Amino acid sequence: MTWASFYLPIDAHMAAQEEPHYHHESDQPHAGSRQREQALPEDALLIDVRSYAEYMAGHLPDAHCLPLPQMSHLVSQMAPDHDAPIVLYCSSGGRAEQALGLLQRMGYTNVRNGGGAIALGKKLGKSIEH
Repeated sequence: MTWASFYLPIDAHMAAQEEPHYHHESDQPHAGSRQREQALPEDALLIDVRSYAEYMAGHLPDAHCLPLPQMSHLVSQMAPDHDAPIVLYCSSGGRAEQALGLLQRMGYTNVRNGGGAIALGKKLGKSIEH
């Protein structure tokens, strides 16, 4: 799958010249997964970038639903501070990676791709709620 360069994180443009991108945590690392390996801030705003229907089917506690297609229009209302910690997640990490690139271009400086909901929940010690 090829991502539109607008949605890729800033540091992924350089990596695209050197190595392929993988979009599952189980695959080889790419720019976003390197960020996932870092410790996630406990006070981070959790944003689920899946559709509202996917969110309602199960999401992490305290997570906010902000579907990727609406991200650029609504994120400033949810996260007005561009330096506040934000962790994005979806089903597998692919849409979260696109959202990461978008937010970086919008000037957000402390954003992480948390990957998939289940894996992130295990990492944070949280269960999926319905």
